[in-house]
Amino acid sequence: MATTHSPFPLQPFSIEDTMRACEGTVITGALRDSPLRVLVRNAEGMYEVVPYAGQPYMAISYCWPAAGFQKLGSSNEPTPVLTADGPIVQSYHFSTFISRAAGSWTPSLAVWLDYHCISQDDLEEKTAQVAVMQHIYTKAQITLVMLEDTALTSPELEAVVTSDDTQGHRADPVSAARRVLSARWFSRAWCSQELILSHRVQIYAHSQEGDTVSFPADMFWHCVDKARYRDPSIPVFREPRGRLPDVAVAKTSFAWALAVVRRLGCSDEYDKIALVCNLVRLVYHFSSRPTAFNLHSPAIHLNVLKMVNVIALRRRDFSLLLANHGRGNPLRGQYGFGWAGEAIEGDRFSELWKKEGYQGDRDPDIALHDTGLVARGCLTRIAVEYSWEIYRDGPCLQLKLNGATHLLTTSAGADPHASWTWTYDARQLRDLMLALSLASAAGDSGVSRHARIVFAYLLEEDYERQPEPTSGDLAAVAQSYLSHRISLRDIAAAMAFVWREPCRAMFSTIAIEEGSVLLVSGNASGGLAGRLLFQPYVIRPRLFSPPMLLTANSMVLESDPLPTGAHCCVGCVRGLGMIPDSPGYGSLTMRIA
Repeated sequence: MATTHSPFPLQPFSIEDTMRACEGTVITGALRDSPLRVLVRNAEGMYEVVPYAGQPYMAISYCWPAAGFQKLGSSNEPTPVLTADGPIVQSYHFSTFISRAAGSWTPSLAVWLDYHCISQDDLEEKTAQVAVMQHIYTKAQITLVMLEDTALTSPELEAVVTSDDTQGHRADPVSAARRVLSARWFSRAWCSQELILSHRVQIYAHSQEGDTVSFPADMFWHCVDKARYRDPSIPVFREPRGRLPDVAVAKTSFAWALAVVRRLGCSDEYDKIALVCNLVRLVYHFSSRPTAFNLHSPAIHLNVLKMVNVIALRRRDFSLLLANHGRGNPLRGQYGFGWAGEAIEGDRFSELWKKEGYQGDRDPDIALHDTGLVARGCLTRIAVEYSWEIYRDGPCLQLKLNGATHLLTTSAGADPHASWTWTYDARQLRDLMLALSLASAAGDSGVSRHARIVFAYLLEEDYERQPEPTSGDLAAVAQSYLSHRISLRDIAAAMAFVWREPCRAMFSTIAIEEGSVLLVSGNASGGLAGRLLFQPYVIRPRLFSPPMLLTANSMVLESDPLPTGAHCCVGCVRGLGMIPDSPGYGSLTMRIA
């Protein structure tokens, strides 16, 4: 059955619209997982489109010709191609620059290039081939990346292809890195996917002398590393660098895949849904996927985000529920989608989500309905909230508790061990421990208890229920840790969610109805006291333990339900501690709008 399109791809989707747009079939073997066609040289030396018969091939990763895309030199010259149905065409997709590169690499290898190897007039074929794109690139012997708008100087090429100990005095890795990374190819979402899926990559560009230059992707990433040592503003590429490393194989969550493609360009923004599916190795045939070619709007961006959340949840991938607390989450408070998340750059907890670490088996029936999410979990009411803000200004640490300011001159105490200054994470944990010790001596017994419990969370990384408050002089306890080499690296990294910027943290400590104290930070607007806190089983850790299970995400709900019986989710938080799974608080089913 041919794929049809959503009738309103430019309008904001409701939850019902989104579920309808996500309808489709998971393919588990019935769909061909290899190319349909490849380009080979015939007896006359012309490239010809032929059916794929299992022959080894190279894949081409390039940017399609488009208005405003200024290609250089031989990239503007076409290559004659004998098409599958007979006519010879002059192909600007398979430019002279690309065909020469393919021929110079290994002439006997077939070539896979999407424009000629997928029928552009057959929507069903295009849909099927996009669904297995991950197989096409992973099965290629090599992927050739074509930077058709980039010309390197001789010193820039020297910086890429020479090592540190042999690099000439003219070589400038900063200039080389910036030149290559400015290519249009690096801004395109499809290209990012192709890079991640490829086992081996060779990069081709022009030289300013008019020649073709090439180098292995690994060599270029080494140049980028050298450049970033000199200039930290050089962009960081978080994912595979010309081959598929073990860490990329380990990352298969929707949160990770969405983080890869979300800020990159696509001619059709809805293509990002197919890209995400490819990256998580999901072969999916949509019954009615929307399209919006060369159209961009906030509504389309949100529709894509909504669809990715729905597909992930239906696949029982709950990684985006671990990323719903982000302060920039555009779905926060949106009716029907208050539970949903947006990928958070570099967030290892959501990106490395694995179902084995969470209590998903306690809720096999989690589902979507016409007002949002239906899930089982633990529910409580927030009784008391203290708001905290920590800010460092040189030697002074400023703490605001419910708006009241307290100051600590850290230079007055003993100097910490040097290891507490080596990383952002260590410095931030140091300041958090100092602020907690300051609060414990502020004279308010409620604040002191909260501070001591949070301190205990930091020290006792392996727990199921709230640990006992840290006793004694908290300043002395803090100093006993700070005076030695840092031993709390896992929790230091885990606490990144409370820091709004390198020197400023904002969070709340809350006492819940049962009596436990939790630390939380996220995007819930307004005060938390009096509202409901819900922890779905599917994202509730089985046991807090380092290095990956140190925090828990929760949803903040309005206390009064809507007429439909659903509760509005006003925001989400990440924190330390869990709601006790005890009678009256656990095994409750909630409808969340």
